[in-house]
Amino acid sequence: MSGTEGFRQIVAARAGGTCEYCRLVEAATGVTFHIEHVKPVSLGGRTVMGNLALSCPGCNLAKGDRIEGTDNNDQIRLLFDPRDFESTYLGWHLHFILNSKTGLIAPRTPTAEATIRMLRMNSANRVFARKLQIRAGLIG
Repeated sequence: MSGTEGFRQIVAARAGGTCEYCRLVEAATGVTFHIEHVKPVSLGGRTVMGNLALSCPGCNLAKGDRIEGTDNNDQIRLLFDPRDFESTYLGWHLHFILNSKTGLIAPRTPTAEATIRMLRMNSANRVFARKLQIRAGLIG
């Protein structure tokens, strides 16, 4: 069992079974989501609950070991950290807006702009999957 796998059940439960970045629902995707280090181990991040997030493979692989990206004005910004807020769901809504008709995620902040760009949260495949999950009532 890898270092993060021991945390899988509690991290997934805390996230409500959804990617803490793009909001896809794991049970409806047919793939196993990753337990990712918000601050990568390569940058000194630790394998503790306060540094772990549930991430779909698309978001986690796009993020890699990065903690920064560029916003729409090409300014370097820290990426969204789902552990920054006591209520992780509230923290997401402070930065992002999900359009329930288009499935697109829009930014509210420069942090969100950088995160959407770096993690490719609005890639065609993820938008398509979100639209299907919205129609099925899994994402609201």
